[in-house]
Amino acid sequence: MMFACAFPLAFAFATLNNLTEMRTDELKLLAMMRRPTPRADATIGAWLNIFQGGKWKISPGLGAILIMEHMLLFIKFGFSRIVPEEPAVVRAARVKNATQAAEMCSKKLLRSISGDEKILSPMKKHA
Repeated sequence: MMFACAFPLAFAFATLNNLTEMRTDELKLLAMMRRPTPRADATIGAWLNIFQGGKWKISPGLGAILIMEHMLLFIKFGFSRIVPEEPAVVRAARVKNATQAAEMCSKKLLRSISGDEKILSPMKKHA
């Protein structure tokens, strides 16, 4: 529409282009790029050996890689059982801090319930 004044045949060329494009896309999708027609085989090929688990030939290099991979996994799981996730020092400090926090909260709660602001004011100075 923008070029209708400058070139009136642009609409006709655009329509012709779109029709040609649709027909060539149709030809490509329906004839040239079709999926192959299925054909029956006697067996399932290489998958038969995989499903049966037989006739496997492992080269020495592949065998070494598999053994090394299994050894590394065994070492990793061994270390995960031996080494704790949290060191004892950190666990003790965490428990101590949690206990102190619980005691402070309970003391503040008891003081606020009793209405004793004199005891609560020195704690504000330290904080």
